Amino acid sequence: MQAENVAFLLDSAPRIWCSQEDRHLEICKALIAKGGRPVLVFAKKLAPEVENRFREAGVEVAAISYANGAANYRKELKALIRNFRITTVHIIFFDYFSPISWVAKSAGAKYVIYEMQNGGIFRARGWKRIVLRIRNRVTTYPITKVIAISHFIKEQLIAGGVDEHKIIVRHLGIDTNRFAPDPDERRQLEEQYGIPSGELVLTTVSFLKPIKNPQTIVQACGLLKAQNVGAHLFVAGDGEMMDELQALSRKLGIEDRVHWLGLVADPTRLLQASDLFILATVGEAFGLVLAEAMACGVPVVGSRSGGIPEVVADHETGLLVPPLQPEALAKAIAHLGQDRALHAEYSSRGIQRVHAEFSMPTTVERTLHIYESVWSSTN
Repeated sequence: MQAENVAFLLDSAPRIWCSQEDRHLEICKALIAKGGRPVLVFAKKLAPEVENRFREAGVEVAAISYANGAANYRKELKALIRNFRITTVHIIFFDYFSPISWVAKSAGAKYVIYEMQNGGIFRARGWKRIVLRIRNRVTTYPITKVIAISHFIKEQLIAGGVDEHKIIVRHLGIDTNRFAPDPDERRQLEEQYGIPSGELVLTTVSFLKPIKNPQTIVQACGLLKAQNVGAHLFVAGDGEMMDELQALSRKLGIEDRVHWLGLVADPTRLLQASDLFILATVGEAFGLVLAEAMACGVPVVGSRSGGIPEVVADHETGLLVPPLQPEALAKAIAHLGQDRALHAEYSSRGIQRVHAEFSMPTTVERTLHIYESVWSSTN
């Protein structure tokens, strides 16, 4: 089936190239191969090194800011749809309860596909729940199909009032050629940071904001020190909680064991050097970095919350604990980190799981199948 022209409306402007950009690129290349003409529409102009990578692959790139207002966004989008003969818009990173789907439809899009990647838990009750469900049913009415990146997200969308019949689950995928084990990276990390042989290397890659609960990880590291478990935590990411977290590490007396790396352009080498990957989010939508870590042979210790259990098979590729419990997190880290046979078993199973369920070709194939089902059923 020949592909139609697709505009991706992305409420983002990535500073660095990561797995999200890998996926956008591969989906666009697949559309081009089928005769389509994709356009990536970001919230603002990209850094040259990011934009050029898309353009070198034959992908059109544009910038329209929703911050300038819905009316202005509609005007610019309408011109883009006309110029590129777009039939389909694929909306990503916008809130599903925003007017963006109406804006896209009124700008001339024949098909509107919305992809829900935002985490969180729908907690409204009583009259507020009723009002929000009505609002959400109205805002999502123009949407042809909703892609939920996990079954957890599908449940949240349904709870929020989105029509269940529009929702299809399609997990995210990663480049398993890039994310793969490399034992040499561990030795280099130990030399660079002076880490004694035998001490655990823990990693978390995350925005430092409340929904991610990074304080739980720092608290768990404080408990590990109290239990004489040698461990170093590497934090790749920045955000509003940085100062608070650094103060917490000093209070717990582990400032020499926590390494603040800031925004890391490519976490591959860090993951390859790690013993365990840690994520303490409550309401995580999927956790793409979990798949990246497992593909590198790194077992995960994380919260039993949100979409994390769909990525990490508990007691098979990692250990999951109740959220917001640093004691349970520390116990799981010590157990899995110190049992080398169990660690090796989980490492092997993690690699197999990612290749089977979360590879880039699988995600691209499933995405194109969603497009084709929309195009064939409504033509």
